[in-house]
Amino acid sequence: MFEEMKIRYFVGLFIIFTFGLNWVIPVFDIPTNIRSIIRDFLEIEVMAVVFFGYYFFKQKTSINYVVHDQDPKWRVTSLIGLVLIFNTFSITTYWFYLFIQDSIFKLDPFMVNSLNESNVFLIILMITSTVTSPIAEEFIFRGLLLNRLIKKTNKWGGILISSLLFAAVHLQAEKLIATFLFGIIASLIYLKTKNLFVPILIHILHNSLAFIQTLVFPAWLDFLFFSTYSTDIHTNVVVKSTFLVISFLLMIMVIVYLVKDLGSDKKKVEMLPQPEGLH
Repeated sequence: MFEEMKIRYFVGLFIIFTFGLNWVIPVFDIPTNIRSIIRDFLEIEVMAVVFFGYYFFKQKTSINYVVHDQDPKWRVTSLIGLVLIFNTFSITTYWFYLFIQDSIFKLDPFMVNSLNESNVFLIILMITSTVTSPIAEEFIFRGLLLNRLIKKTNKWGGILISSLLFAAVHLQAEKLIATFLFGIIASLIYLKTKNLFVPILIHILHNSLAFIQTLVFPAWLDFLFFSTYSTDIHTNVVVKSTFLVISFLLMIMVIVYLVKDLGSDKKKVEMLPQPEGLH
């Protein structure tokens, strides 16, 4: 399915959408913050619907072919556990990034606050960041890019390059490693299941938790040993470092497990009896 799609067509369509929206959107009298969300939504989510919708229609394929809940191995508890591990690693890498910056360059004092925005803005942001964006990104990075890059290179070439691109487009230097590792895990899960359902669900769960922590209830960051005040970056360093190391090791363990599990599936297929004449 995804192997037949062309990356260059996707890039071309993205460029058309980007230039068109930059010309059309300023015509309307829309607040800057909402305008930014609408532009991102149209550039990514709507463009993805057009691109993938065309191929699904062309190949007469149902979306259930690539997104379905038919793998009982992935329980809710394991998914929540994986999301919590990644969430902890993401928060502590952000702290470590600020810790290094403040140690070298001395950051200006800051405090993390919840957004003082209208309810309309928060609702639109919640829907796009926790639902539509994760779905579109999984189709793009785990569906299109991963499969096409594997076809052009090899399995690990596709995993690493698509994960690097996934980390790069998020434009967050402080979370580059965390996003890259998330891309690898999501890619391995997709290759294991040949199904986007689990990567999409994990992505939605993580973004939802991050939305609550940073925009709705930032006091959670204090509870998770990440102070919202720049003056407290150097407090509880041992605790924060411990959480960083443990979550990183758990992420690596998950990757190792998925790699071995993927390899065991291949061995099972190779051990299946072959029809006569195909040996």
